[in-house]
Amino acid sequence: MASKNYAFILGLLVLVMTTQAQMSATGGSDWKDSSLIPPSRMAQHNEFLNNQYIFPAKPRNQWEVGLKLGSPSISGDVSSVFPNFGYGLHVRKSIGYIVSLRGEFFSGTATGLSWKSDLNYMQNTAWKNNGYKGHTRTYGGANNSVGLIPGTDRVFYNYKTKLNDLSFQALFNLTNIRFHKAEPKFSLYAILGVGVTFYETNIDALNASGQKYNFSSIPTGTWETRADTRSAIKVILDGTYETAGDANTLTNPKLFGQTARASSTIGMGMAFKLSKRVNLSIEERLSFVKDDLLDGQRWGATPVGDATLTTHYDTYNFLSVGLNINIF
Repeated sequence: MASKNYAFILGLLVLVMTTQAQMSATGGSDWKDSSLIPPSRMAQHNEFLNNQYIFPAKPRNQWEVGLKLGSPSISGDVSSVFPNFGYGLHVRKSIGYIVSLRGEFFSGTATGLSWKSDLNYMQNTAWKNNGYKGHTRTYGGANNSVGLIPGTDRVFYNYKTKLNDLSFQALFNLTNIRFHKAEPKFSLYAILGVGVTFYETNIDALNASGQKYNFSSIPTGTWETRADTRSAIKVILDGTYETAGDANTLTNPKLFGQTARASSTIGMGMAFKLSKRVNLSIEERLSFVKDDLLDGQRWGATPVGDATLTTHYDTYNFLSVGLNINIF
């Protein structure tokens, strides 16, 4: 699902960059406008206008506040479901023509549902502790022989994860090549930041009566049949997500009662000026954490009966549309 998000953003970028050539000739404001110059640099501005100084004064840097709404999703071991809902709040301060700094809070809910059934889940506490019987490997005998007790309860992994992050970001304007273009109609920017992610993952493993589900009537799906398989699973699930997801209790720092991890983030955005102080933005932000449990699943398909940890950490993205206001 994340690949579809990226394809959408790429297509939108191509469309916008095509129209940008037509907009650039008329966008912007008069470089003589003294209202853009702070009092501390007005002397240089006047000298520049009177051909007494070679460089123009640097325009005023603005503060911006913004609200964005969109859909977060997790890229992990369980297929994500789209769309979801999330929001972000930020305060941004420009420090030059190219770079600005932003503090942002993000909160959203990501969900996932696998269309492939699994029997190799006995390391996953969310399913094992609720009485499900998957493949179990046995060891014993004089030669320490290995045996296998076949599982009887197929499951379809699912999750509902409450994601939050606090981040400090640097934004790099990629379109302000012609300096002193104070009010461009369009801007394209890159995002680079660090922060902390705190999350809580839950699994829908029990029905309304507190009993385990019986998925035996649903065959494991394929890419071509995934929509039908998911529809059949949703008929059985009650959507309560009552079971805490699998967790690494040995290294599990908390923030506001939720699992916390240091995170880094990268992204791309574009902004369209609606008025002198208001602009509309579209962003795609991808965050990395050193954690494989955002989706509540970290165990591989092998060895059968004694699964090992998967090799990749989970990531999450936030595709959003925002409204930003320059306050002064």
